[in-house]
Order: sequence, then C-alpha cells, then structure tokens
Amino acid sequence: MKKYIVLLTTLIFSLPTNTFGQSDLEPWSYNRPAVKQRKPVPHRYSSESNTKYHKRIDRIIDTREKQNLPMHWPKNAFYDIIYCAVTDPDCRDGNVTAYTSDSLENGGSYSRFEALARGSDTIDVPVIDSLGGITYTPVPVPFEPADIKKYRIMEDWLFDYKYSDFRPRIIAIAPIFELRTSGIPIGEASLFWIKMDELRPVLARRELFNPYNNAARISFDDWFEMRMFASYIVKESNVWDYDLKYYPKNEDNPMATLLNAEEIKNDLFVFEHDLWEY
Repeated sequence: MKKYIVLLTTLIFSLPTNTFGQSDLEPWSYNRPAVKQRKPVPHRYSSESNTKYHKRIDRIIDTREKQNLPMHWPKNAFYDIIYCAVTDPDCRDGNVTAYTSDSLENGGSYSRFEALARGSDTIDVPVIDSLGGITYTPVPVPFEPADIKKYRIMEDWLFDYKYSDFRPRIIAIAPIFELRTSGIPIGEASLFWIKMDELRPVLARRELFNPYNNAARISFDDWFEMRMFASYIVKESNVWDYDLKYYPKNEDNPMATLLNAEEIKNDLFVFEHDLWEY
C-alpha cells in the first residue's frame, strides 16, 4: 500500500502545471487553480410582481483612479480581457456579443467598432523621394485597446418585496474611447456594449490583483459583484433619455453635473434608509 502511495504522489507532482490550471504568465512556488476553475454565482430571480421600485443608473469607471488601478494590472488587464472576449472565440465561455448601443438589440463585428474608434484620426509620416524632397503622407492611427481608460456600466437598482432588500445589478458594460479628428479630440463615445450576463463566465476565471495579499486573489466577477470599484453617476432614467450633462440646468457647467450626480446618489441612499423603521 505504501508503495502505491509513493508512486501516486510522484505521478501527481510530475504532471505539468497547466494540468492544475496554473497561469502560464506567472511562475509560482505552488499551484493556483482556484480562480481559473470558478463559475459565476447566478443572480437570484426577481419577478415583476415582487419588484416594487426600479431605477436605471449609468456610471463611469475611470481606471486612472487609485481604487480602480487593479483593472489595468499589466499581467491581466481588463481591456485585454474584454477585447479578447469579443474578438477571439477561444477567450470566452459561451456567446459574447458586441452591441452598437445600450438598447442591446443590434450586434456588429468588432472591425466595425474598431474603425469607429479610429475615426478619421491620422498622423503625417514624412516620405523622402528620389530627389531628396520630403512629402508628408497621412497614415491612419491604429486603435489600441490599451488606450481605453474608462468604462460605462448600466445598472438597475431594484427593491425586491419578497426579499426586502434594495440592491443594484449591472446589466451591461461599454468601453469608452476618445474620438479624434486630425489629432484633435472631439469627445468620448461608447465603443460597444456587452451584456454582463454573457461576460460573467469570462470574468469569473480571470484573476484580479490584490495589493494586500497575493494569495487571496479574487476574480473580476467578484470585484464587480462586490462593487469594489469607484465610479460616478452620469445618467438616471428620464423621459428624454439624456445624460446629466445635457440637462439645461447643467449645460456647460461640469460642477453642476457632478453635484447633480451626488444628489442622485444621496436619493438612492435616502430611499433605502426610509424603507425601514428604527
């Protein structure tokens, strides 16, 4: 019996590390298969009859904020994950579709979105002819996923009468790019939209950097579900379907827009607070 145990132990430790799902990008002194074997925890079912309050909110996550820096950890950056999930079938688990708008109805190829992101931005490349003269040829600027610094999330805040709680659920996410024309920035726009339910199986198997304990890494899905990101509100459901910055009272006044976003955040807090008696 002891002989078989020794033989089995030798066989296990002679297997390649990839057998246990260990990352090819990082060498570790021990096997780390936990995150790579995870599956997303399904959201509970909320019926229409039990949903007594519903508010749709849009937020911006800026990866340049300190709290959001783990999103763009170079060894496993979020822009690489979302780019690969849309363009490469080997990177995703199931069907991840890129949609043209937040209505989540019309899908499109990534090349179309990439062309939109590139826009008409060009750089002038000097070309020396046979006589020594220099001419400048406009060359399109290639789109790089690493240029994405912001993400827009669309979420629903629901009060479920059955469970007596008030909680948000992320519906979709969109990378934000800066559109340029002849090198001049002309504004920001959503590159494409992805349903979070389609993306969660991918995010559940992708590690997120933990600055406090490298042995306690969490997945991107955990990070979004536990709302460990910093964000600010840019839109609430309204009859015009406008962002806050397009409201007449906020026009050409970024500070007024920011204060309006804080009012909405506080209204959600007060609504939940007033549901209970103390």
